Amino acid sequence: MNAIAYLAGRWTVQRRLTDLQTGVEGVFEGVAEIAPDGTWTETGRLRFGAYDGAARRVLRLVDGAVEFADGRPFHALDLSTGAWAVEHSCGEDRYVGEYAVVGPGELRIVWFVRGPRKRQHIETRYRRA
Repeated sequence: MNAIAYLAGRWTVQRRLTDLQTGVEGVFEGVAEIAPDGTWTETGRLRFGAYDGAARRVLRLVDGAVEFADGRPFHALDLSTGAWAVEHSCGEDRYVGEYAVVGPGELRIVWFVRGPRKRQHIETRYRRA
């Protein structure tokens, strides 16, 4: 399954974030627009700790990989089997995650973050709008 072909379109996004060091929990609710050119834009509201406000991020799907908006590599992505394990190092913090295609209209992404600055669990559900 080609990632852009599967993901292209509009999705609702619900993300739960848990800081495993402090116990602080949060949520992001919004929409994701994945354009046919691979531009992946999420906009919505983030409530996490003292922050309650707008949030946005832009990623790009390029040649079997996810990149940050500025072109830095994030991780490889292949949804042909319906699941994909991923890893990303951000300084000394390590992100280990998994994509799971739940069906034609639902995708789940789970991240575990470990490092000297972060210990988090992040779970996101995308549902086709």
